[in-house]
Amino acid sequence: MSRILFLIAVSIAIASQKEVVIKNEKCRTCNFLVSTFDEGLKKTERHHFAGGDTAWEEKNLGKYKTSETRLIEVLEGVCKKSSLPNIDKFTGISELEFKCASQLERHEETIEEFYYNQQQNNMSIWLCVEQLKLCCPHGHFGKTCEQCPGLNMGADVCSGKGSCHGDGSREGSGKCKCDSGYTGNLCRHCDSEYFEESRTEQGVVCKKCHEGCLGTCTSENPTGCTKCKNGWTMTEGEGCTDVNECSNESACTKDHEVCINTIGSYRCDCKEGFKKDENQNCQLDVEASPDRPFMPIDQQLKMIAFSSLVIIITFVVWHGSPVLYVLTGIAIVALILVDLYVNPDTIPDEAKRFLGY
Repeated sequence: MSRILFLIAVSIAIASQKEVVIKNEKCRTCNFLVSTFDEGLKKTERHHFAGGDTAWEEKNLGKYKTSETRLIEVLEGVCKKSSLPNIDKFTGISELEFKCASQLERHEETIEEFYYNQQQNNMSIWLCVEQLKLCCPHGHFGKTCEQCPGLNMGADVCSGKGSCHGDGSREGSGKCKCDSGYTGNLCRHCDSEYFEESRTEQGVVCKKCHEGCLGTCTSENPTGCTKCKNGWTMTEGEGCTDVNECSNESACTKDHEVCINTIGSYRCDCKEGFKKDENQNCQLDVEASPDRPFMPIDQQLKMIAFSSLVIIITFVVWHGSPVLYVLTGIAIVALILVDLYVNPDTIPDEAKRFLGY
């Protein structure tokens, strides 16, 4: 029994999802045809016959505006994406070109009727809506182009706070899909976590509650909350205020952890120099970069050894003591050893973070 109920629920969900998406390819194709045809009319509106005497040509051959010569020029660019300067609103353009060409061939006589006798009309309305009945005017839907909710009451479609399912097409249910924060058949009510700021005969204006509010509220301030979400507490005179979970000693009790308070919650991070392992325990991060000294350690040692040598040689010159000769020799050997063996490659990886690498 439960399996049957599950299948029924899935079927309803799929049907609802299909209802949301209205493709109406025939209407879309007709609009593409009209767009390319209109573009052809614009490009040829200042043209004339190829001869030299335009006045004689128009008198004897007919007006260029409705001539067969111009129609041929216009049709050369119809149903071609290259004819449109901006084709962003048309997706799947290659397939659309093919469908448009087929539609043009099927309704060639109707399109010629528009060209010769109906150019004073809006081609999209005359052709796609009235003649071919592939589309509906804005604010209408379905096979008979019924008015969308709201428009039939003298208001905006869905009170101006949503979209009508199937708007502009010969498909759809006409139901309102409300914008975020609005609900109801006509989108004239505020959704959960929103409040009504104003209302007129045309519709309602809803605003979002404060982030700490749970459910309903009366204003966008924390004092307007009826209840508070988890991580927030109701404070007299202040409304919903953020709870500092880090003040609780039971928060972040693992070794090397620190508590970081966030809005409505908190998180446990590792102290500096530590990082979490696969078990979310903070372990020493041997790859972390410490504060570097002003000079790498190998260069420091070389500088110290060289400075010591200079000082010792200075004393040797002044005093000539045998002990100083011995110290000079030791300093020279130390300087050579440091230069030969102390470099970044000789420092173990475990010690680099402490030595400035």
